[in-house]
Amino acid sequence: MKQFLIILFLFLICNLSNAQHTDRFKKIVSEIEEIESKPDTIFYKNGKIWWINTVTTYRYNLENYSTYSGKQIQYYKNGQIASEAFLGKFGNILSWNSYDRKGNKKTESITTEIDSNADNPTEFFHSDKHLIFKRNVKYFKYSYKLQICYLFKEGQTLNGKSVGLWKTYNEKGELTKEKIIE
Repeated sequence: MKQFLIILFLFLICNLSNAQHTDRFKKIVSEIEEIESKPDTIFYKNGKIWWINTVTTYRYNLENYSTYSGKQIQYYKNGQIASEAFLGKFGNILSWNSYDRKGNKKTESITTEIDSNADNPTEFFHSDKHLIFKRNVKYFKYSYKLQICYLFKEGQTLNGKSVGLWKTYNEKGELTKEKIIE
């Protein structure tokens, strides 16, 4: 039963993840065939898990290309989760959370749009410079005074650069600053 739920969850993530993809992106990848998907785990020298991923292989024009997809978890050496991401088909990050060594959330990112200006699937796999990502991002801080983790800053990014309205909050949750970045 557990395996069925995991397979169903991954199927839904991959198929519902198309909502972020533009029509241009979908057209470029429409000719690419998925041929294999398998789990991959990397360990620290001490034997503890460092990364858990899924490697997916695709074929286009008789050439194979591999990338990570699905749920990806990275761990600190102490066993605490460092980051957790959900990657769509072709390795695009759909959501990503990072944590400090005590388990407090540091960053939360949700991809709202994925586009590509690649001319063909071959160019799509040989570089990532053609990709365009829009994300909603939240940064968190830990208040030692209040012993809580709180939302510190939130806004949007375009290819990793801050754009639009960014809001900053204090540890009481009060808005302290708004800035528009162009």
